[in-house]
Amino acid sequence: MYIMSELVKLISVWEEYTKKNTDISATEFCMYFLAKESNSELFGGLTPPDLDTTFAKLIGRLAGMQNAYSKMALHDMPGFELEWFYFLSSIYHLKEVKKTHIIQYNFAEQTTGIDTLNRLKKQGYISERPDPDDKRAKLVSLTPEGEKVLFHLYKLLYKPTLLMYHSIDYKDKQVVINILKDTEQKHQYILSNTKGKLIDELLIEEFGEGQLETIQENLQKQITRFAKERS
Repeated sequence: MYIMSELVKLISVWEEYTKKNTDISATEFCMYFLAKESNSELFGGLTPPDLDTTFAKLIGRLAGMQNAYSKMALHDMPGFELEWFYFLSSIYHLKEVKKTHIIQYNFAEQTTGIDTLNRLKKQGYISERPDPDDKRAKLVSLTPEGEKVLFHLYKLLYKPTLLMYHSIDYKDKQVVINILKDTEQKHQYILSNTKGKLIDELLIEEFGEGQLETIQENLQKQITRFAKERS
């Protein structure tokens, strides 16, 4: 009885789908059905029309949640901005480093990054000196006070991480890290070496004009189907 009801459900979805989409294959439908069933509970039902965007939205919302919890963890440090932590942590691990490099590493706009570094210097958390190999550049490093604050922040900002991710199985976390690490390294390099480029230029470099055009056509079809299903 259960198998029959599931089969009826599958056939009903197939019939409804083919009414709105006449140029699809069984494989395309199966991919659609699996994605629809497994992703339908994500985001309170506000699931994007394509898998890439669903994937990106999931990562983005988790990052947003991490940020929200992190700000809660910094409640007892009024005036301290979360962005400062990222700058302090990267300076600590990169040792003495050029200002421009630390700004690029944190994907900050030049003016925003300089402002952040100036504020950290004013707080006494970092020091700077001229780069002996490049008189136009400045090197920054953590002061003893900066290290003290950073180690305190590690304790505070571990709380959101513990809350969100500790219950996930160790092996599953390692699988996700293995999947995403190459993407992180690739785009760290791209964002550090693409000053002045537009995102359309990066897409052409990545896919080529022909493949990019095909991808965009397929995306438009997905959006059209998505709109029909919601109508």
